[in-house]
Amino acid sequence: MSDLKLSLPQRALLLILMAENAELSNNEIAEKYAPGLRLTGKPKEKLVDAKLIECRRGPKGLLFFSLADGGWRWGREELAREAPQGSGSAGQALYAVLHRLEEYLDRTGRSLAQVFGDQPEEKGNPAPVEARPAADEIEKRIRRAYRELANPVGSWVGLADLREGLTGLAKADVDGVLRLMARMSGVLVEEETNQKSLQTRDRDAAVVIGSRAHHVLAIEE
Repeated sequence: MSDLKLSLPQRALLLILMAENAELSNNEIAEKYAPGLRLTGKPKEKLVDAKLIECRRGPKGLLFFSLADGGWRWGREELAREAPQGSGSAGQALYAVLHRLEEYLDRTGRSLAQVFGDQPEEKGNPAPVEARPAADEIEKRIRRAYRELANPVGSWVGLADLREGLTGLAKADVDGVLRLMARMSGVLVEEETNQKSLQTRDRDAAVVIGSRAHHVLAIEE
């Protein structure tokens, strides 16, 4: 799903449906959020075919949309993505908030369904929140785990294997440090060129940089 190319209006509609957690018509979306935000034709069919939304035709031919299970999964992945190109300063601000929401979900163990949906909160006192490790400590653990796996050093290591050596660290924290490391000299975080070879664990372990999922790491030392 991370490879699905969506336009800004399609992304906006999915995020609105996630936040509202309700069935909305094109007219309701246009009136409440943006007059020009209407989903019809091929853009609508793409979301339906990808099982991200459910669509029905109501009275007077009005289209009504709701978020499908795949849409909730997309929303969880979208929290970690960078703002789409062309989204402007408002888009950058929105995705900064989404990134913090992702950190909150990872830190507390809550789900999107508990924040926006109908899934009830667990009863009882919440578990105490442990102090989160600093970014430099996470980087040290990433480099240590990489050295234990790379043969020779400088070769590619799958992030799925790498994360097995990073127990106790939240995925969002590791992802954030991997994005920082990707800008460092001698560090490469790339997509797997053979997409057909990817297993579920590889896709789950990927870090999203820009709008694409990256699956392997190499560190030159």
